[in-house]
Amino acid sequence: MSFEFIIPATKDDLLNKTEINQFVVDEILSFREIPGALQAMKSSFRSTGAKCLLENFDVLFSILCLRKDVQPDLKEGAWELILKVGKSLATDVASALEDTSLEPGFRLSHLNQVKMLCYLLCQYMEMFEDDSKEKSDVITTGKGRSKSAKKSTDMVIDWEVERENGVKALLHLVSLNIVRLWDPPIAEVEFVNMVTNLVYKLLENPIIVYVKAKETRTAIFNIVGVMVKRYNHGLSASLKILQQLQHFEHLVSPLAELTNIITTDYSNKGVVAEIMREIGRKDPKDLVRDNTGTKSFATFLVELSEKVPGVMMSNISVVLCHLEGESYTMRNGVLGVMGEILLKVLSKEDLEDKLKDTRDQFLEKLEEHIHDVNAFVRSRVLHIWFNLVNEKCLPLPRHEHLLGLCIGRLQDKSSQVRKQAIQLVTAFIKSNPFAAKLSLEDLQANYEKEKEKLESMAPEEQPSVLEDSLMVKIDEEWKPLEKKLKRALKKTEEEEEEEKMEEDGNEDLIQDEELANSVMDRIYNLLTEEKFTEAKALLVAFKDAFPDNSFMQEMAKENQSETDVEASQDSTDVTSDVTYLKMIFYGHKKQSLAIVSGIEEEKEKDPIVNEVSKQQVLVQYLKDCCAFATQIQAAVPVICQLLGSKTVTDILEAIDFFVTGFEFGVALTMIGIRRMLHLIWSRETSVKEAVVSAYRRLYLNPQGGNQRSKAFSVVKNLTALLSGASLGDLTSLEGLMIELMKSGEIDQSVIQMLWERFAMKVPNTTVEDSRAAVTLLYMIAGADMGVVKSNIDVLVKEGLGERADSDLVLARDTCLALLKIGPPKKVQGQLQAEPLRFCQNHQMFNRLQTLLINGVQMLDNPYWIPFGEQAVNVIYKLAEHPDIICGDIIKALAKEVIKAEKLNQTLSEENLMEEEPTESPPEGDLEADKQESRPPSSQPSSQPTSSATVILTRLISVAGHVAFRQMVHLDTFVFGELKRRRAIQEQNKEMKTPKSDRRGSRVDKTTTAEAIEDELGLAGAAEEDADAEYIRKVCDVEIVTGDTLLGSIGPLLVTVCTNQSKYSDPHLRTAATLALAKFMLVSSDFCESNLQLLFTVLEKSPYSTIRANTIIALGDLTVRFPNLIEPWTSHMYARLRDDSQTVRKNTLQVLTHLILNDMVKVKGQISEVATCVVDHDERISSLAKLFFLELSHKGNAIYNIMPDVISRLSDPDVGVDEENFRTIMKYLFSFIQKDRQCESLVEKLCHRFRATKTDRQWRDLSFCLSMMSYSEKSIRKLQENFACFGDKLSDEEVYSCFCTIISKSRSFAKPTAKTLIDELEQRVQQCHTKGLEEGEIAVKASQASQAVSQTKGKSRTKMSKTPAKGNTLARGKCGGRRQIDSSSDDDCVDGDENITPPAQKQRTQRRQKQQKPKVSFDSDSDSEIELFDLDKSSQGTQGTGEGEESDDSDIIPTKRTGRRVLNSPRRIIPLQDLNGDV
Repeated sequence: MSFEFIIPATKDDLLNKTEINQFVVDEILSFREIPGALQAMKSSFRSTGAKCLLENFDVLFSILCLRKDVQPDLKEGAWELILKVGKSLATDVASALEDTSLEPGFRLSHLNQVKMLCYLLCQYMEMFEDDSKEKSDVITTGKGRSKSAKKSTDMVIDWEVERENGVKALLHLVSLNIVRLWDPPIAEVEFVNMVTNLVYKLLENPIIVYVKAKETRTAIFNIVGVMVKRYNHGLSASLKILQQLQHFEHLVSPLAELTNIITTDYSNKGVVAEIMREIGRKDPKDLVRDNTGTKSFATFLVELSEKVPGVMMSNISVVLCHLEGESYTMRNGVLGVMGEILLKVLSKEDLEDKLKDTRDQFLEKLEEHIHDVNAFVRSRVLHIWFNLVNEKCLPLPRHEHLLGLCIGRLQDKSSQVRKQAIQLVTAFIKSNPFAAKLSLEDLQANYEKEKEKLESMAPEEQPSVLEDSLMVKIDEEWKPLEKKLKRALKKTEEEEEEEKMEEDGNEDLIQDEELANSVMDRIYNLLTEEKFTEAKALLVAFKDAFPDNSFMQEMAKENQSETDVEASQDSTDVTSDVTYLKMIFYGHKKQSLAIVSGIEEEKEKDPIVNEVSKQQVLVQYLKDCCAFATQIQAAVPVICQLLGSKTVTDILEAIDFFVTGFEFGVALTMIGIRRMLHLIWSRETSVKEAVVSAYRRLYLNPQGGNQRSKAFSVVKNLTALLSGASLGDLTSLEGLMIELMKSGEIDQSVIQMLWERFAMKVPNTTVEDSRAAVTLLYMIAGADMGVVKSNIDVLVKEGLGERADSDLVLARDTCLALLKIGPPKKVQGQLQAEPLRFCQNHQMFNRLQTLLINGVQMLDNPYWIPFGEQAVNVIYKLAEHPDIICGDIIKALAKEVIKAEKLNQTLSEENLMEEEPTESPPEGDLEADKQESRPPSSQPSSQPTSSATVILTRLISVAGHVAFRQMVHLDTFVFGELKRRRAIQEQNKEMKTPKSDRRGSRVDKTTTAEAIEDELGLAGAAEEDADAEYIRKVCDVEIVTGDTLLGSIGPLLVTVCTNQSKYSDPHLRTAATLALAKFMLVSSDFCESNLQLLFTVLEKSPYSTIRANTIIALGDLTVRFPNLIEPWTSHMYARLRDDSQTVRKNTLQVLTHLILNDMVKVKGQISEVATCVVDHDERISSLAKLFFLELSHKGNAIYNIMPDVISRLSDPDVGVDEENFRTIMKYLFSFIQKDRQCESLVEKLCHRFRATKTDRQWRDLSFCLSMMSYSEKSIRKLQENFACFGDKLSDEEVYSCFCTIISKSRSFAKPTAKTLIDELEQRVQQCHTKGLEEGEIAVKASQASQAVSQTKGKSRTKMSKTPAKGNTLARGKCGGRRQIDSSSDDDCVDGDENITPPAQKQRTQRRQKQQKPKVSFDSDSDSEIELFDLDKSSQGTQGTGEGEESDDSDIIPTKRTGRRVLNSPRRIIPLQDLNGDV
């Protein structure tokens, strides 16, 4: 053969001959000649085999050149022929290479065939790959193309399969030792590049990462591996891999696998080294700029370290520089590589010293980056630590320090970091090497016990012998080290510059959260490494950071004598440093050698010393356990706070932590378990599911035993959860039980066990267990009413039977269970089911009646009132005629009151000189209506409580609740029953009437109004309105007013609430106030006549419990009778300044509910709510912030109230101090985001400057202006209104605020607005400078004036100071109320426009002192309303203040008829006015 095939750079190179023996294509066939020529080549292949390629290369090359014109089937035929030739050629070449010597002609022939085939394979695969991409682009974009283009891209072959065949054919060929065909045996670069360029191009296709392309991918990787191993492609492969990583994100994992194959299968580690070297050389700025490529590099490094960690470790030093770079992505990558190396290589037990040093360096780097500036890096590092802890690769000495760092990250500002920190703490608990149960109390008890045992078990001689031997060893090591240390320290003293460097560097040697022990360990390591300068520098920093360290003080005492001897020989500074370093060295050596010596000399020593060594190890182990448990408990309060986080991941991870901690016996985690209950109401499905899953895991999965024993364990667990639960916990637990019932987690055996415990059929069941069982049963009944409905007789017999005579708590809980009984839920499209009612003679009601009447004499039982309320609820829900039953109960209780009063009178007549009976224990908690009450702390009862008073309290409480339940009974049950019966009548009427009659009747009614009403459904609505109006009239006239049983109790309630001296018992007054409020809820007439009395009680009652209850009742009254309560709204706002935190909290909650539900208009008093933002009670402050957050969602509500709030709060007389004002405004202005709102507020606030009278108001307004964000229009508004505030700029704080506005505006302003800002800044500066000069002149003039006329000046000064004192009237200790001028309700109210002049104000105050005192309140109108006229005895004590009580302070209404008498007219706003705009 006379020619040689040279790999062409382009196709044209095969058409031009440049060398003598070069192969060239003679002719490119036309597309018409190609089919015949291709057929001839196939015939030639059958006869000559692969040699046909030498003669017919032009045919296949012509198809490549005419690819766009050739039909797809011809391309497919050519491709199939190439594959066949490839197989044949591989066989021929393999057999030819078996010969040791190759003839030149034979070698050249096979070399040409190999080159030609490889060239055709690569070119055809590129052609088909391009066609495939073009076709996919057409499908993806969906845009139309020309017919010719569409025709050329129609592929007949399945390229996914053929690609694999082609790559395998190429791999088969290059895997042979074809290098021998070259002379010399080195393949040309063009051949290597041709093959590798093809496979790299194939990798660029995203399809290559799919699972179905695994065979193709593997073949490509092996081709590259062969090229690296046999064809010297290593350096090029490294560069190509980096290039593809930078441009193709999908190649990260494939290229990591490729590098792994090159390293392991083809034994080439140079590729990894070169890749890491090139990454290490990357410019940090480029890495920051190209974040996508950097992310690929980092991920590639981490995945590669998972596969070949050993190779990565030997080359990791070249990329450590990126740990200090700006790119957080690359830092993550390098730290991830360290983590994988620690997991795979450096986690073995028998490591060499060099590997241990490497491990420690890696761990220190990871610890440093726990405090990285970037949250993603902190999160990544914590995740790496999480993996290390889970795999138990963390050395034991590092546990304490790392856990402390992790706990510090629990309060990180990034939610992702917090998530990883909680996971890491949880992993510490799961993988802890200390104990399966981490109860700190038990561990400490064991530690103290074993420590005492250690002290008592060893003889006195033995420790000294052991200690002497240890000291000898330590002295031998220390003496040569001490000489070197002294020389080094003397040299450092002589060099002043080094000392300065040491002083400057001491600050950063110790991290903020590093512990003393870890610092001493570092000092010891530096001493052993003979790095004395660094050891001294670290020692100086250690003294500064830990001056009171107990170890240092203890060692100083022990070595005091040695120090004195050495101090006489050497200089003071050197000796001091040497002594401290010696103490650290000795202390560390003692701790380590004490255990080592005991193990090494175990056989040689006395058995007693052996036991002592074992005991020392045990004591040290228990000490470490206690330290670990203490750290875990320190994390519990922080993670408890995260249960209330807004981030779902925080909550989920916190739940997992508490479940794990509870399983490991961490005592404090029970706090979190309790708090988790409230998350059952979360709107997030994942959180709710996590809570249910957590409690299922903790309480419903007992281990071992049969079905009954498991049920008993579940019941016991749930009973323990009830212990100590608050009212909120019980409500949340009920929601949890409902969810568990719905998911089928509570089976029938558990319910059966609860019934047996309730009936006390299970041995060793206590009374508390029985109560808990019925509580759990009524919770379960919330999901399945049948649980209680099928066991009514058991409930009545056990819960209301003989046991209930002495256990009213059990009776109350039984009533709660009975309340779960009711009709089935209404199915849509069907009629409401008939209500479930029992006859009034049922045993249930007889027992309730008996318990209430007989139990009223148990004066010491505080649970009668809670039981009575629940009993009334049961009667009204389940009895046929509840009013008759309750009427009998009230009559019987009234008789008991009369009987007790007669008995008291008899006793008083017999013994007139004796005092009244002793005070009975408190009744029920009237504030919560369910809990046990306590005497009000603000005013304890001054007189003993009689039996008649206790019974009267209970009568009033039941009467009030009966009135309330009667109203609910009429509004819901009676009204609903009327609707149900009417629906049944209409249904029966339609069923009886034939269809033809119905149509006829409709035709007859077409012209009548009745027919129209029937069609529109108005007839039924009119009847319902009539029923509702009738029921309302009954409530107004026939329940609590008129000649009725409850009507006769109404005056009694008014009398008790009015006469404080006669009815002074706090429980009686509390019950009477609540009952009065319930009576007022029933009837609007009764409400209107007693509204003044209720507000007087709210204002004047000395008991915080009464005031707290009353404000809640007023919230309900506002919802029911909004027109009646609306004029009194200001008095409700006034309670926001009450002395009691409970009253303020209740008031804020009530007002929040009313305002957000549009029951109360947002008026000027909203400023009172704003003051709660800075309340001392954190709960109230949080509630106020939550209120404004919700109010901000209601359109422009915050914007509308801002001018008025600013005006009122900045008023020196009635507002808040300046610091609190700024705190409130800073929070409120965070809701003003819209540009238009800012522009309007800027203009309004500028105009307010004209009306200001004090410097404080200037500062407040300017501060508010500085809180807003400014646009170009806002700046223009400031310019236009500059005259309003220009003269105020002389004040430094005002000037500072405007400078803040300018700097803030400049940073965000557009170029067009910068001119305006510059002009504004110039004007502000001029006015400020001018104001300062004028101020200096005025000061000098006043000084001269005072020098001329000092006496006159003093008198003037005194006269000018007097009004100023009057401007800031001091409020009394309990005088939280204040009078507010409510005459200005516009958007921007000026609190100073109506200020009384000083002289006039003094005259007004004198007249007010001479006038008779009045109990009056402010309303929204200008007039004042006198609530009550006090008698003469109370007038003298009016000045004692709101919270004080006079001796005879009976409050008597102006008329006994209950009608209100006003001293001045009052406007009541109609209902339609409540819907006006704010």
